[in-house]
Amino acid sequence: MKLQMQNVPKGSVLGFLMAMFFVVSFLLPYGCSRSPYYSIEEGKIVYSVEVEESESINPMMKAMIPSEAICYFGSNRTCFVMAGPMGMFESRTISDASAFKLTTMISAMGKKMAMVLDKKQIEKNFANRVDLKMEYTGKAKQIAGVDCQEVLVTDSIGNTYPVYFTEELNVEKPNWNTPFREIEGVLMEYSVKFGNIRMKLTAKEVINEKHDPQLFTIPEGYEIISDPSKLKGFF
Repeated sequence: MKLQMQNVPKGSVLGFLMAMFFVVSFLLPYGCSRSPYYSIEEGKIVYSVEVEESESINPMMKAMIPSEAICYFGSNRTCFVMAGPMGMFESRTISDASAFKLTTMISAMGKKMAMVLDKKQIEKNFANRVDLKMEYTGKAKQIAGVDCQEVLVTDSIGNTYPVYFTEELNVEKPNWNTPFREIEGVLMEYSVKFGNIRMKLTAKEVINEKHDPQLFTIPEGYEIISDPSKLKGFF
């Protein structure tokens, strides 16, 4: 899937990347079914991040795009993390499917911001967007050793792209906070287009492990906001 974003913000390299990572991390994976993987109560999915298209992109900006992203999952919560080289910045998005709460944390340039949204605020954010059209093809393939299904997604300008998802992981309320809310499963391979940058995320490993509970909390030192419009000028 290629989610196209218009009106790319002007400004610093880090400001652009932070906004881009916010879009990527908003597409958090959820799923529910029965398989050997379903017995994993806590774990993580490691994604490779590949820049497929980068017309007229600042070389410095391209170099700062991470080659990997991690999604931690368990207890109907996920934490999606993307970090820049040498710890220059980090984007962390926590989605709580039981409380219907989404928390996005960004740390960069000495600034730390946490945005907390409830279900009504998230629905309002999608209110003026055209719903994606989806066609389940029945095709299947394995990604990171997990059986996945293909769905063709058509965006608002008529472009159609494949997304691969799985129903083999034990997390409920699939995709409640994303444009893919119709898909009942974890996104295992998809593309995101932000301005002139198109990135492909592909799951390369599913790991069974316990989490540090602090991973799902807001650390001290973060400025907490609840208005998404404030994100634009924060960095």
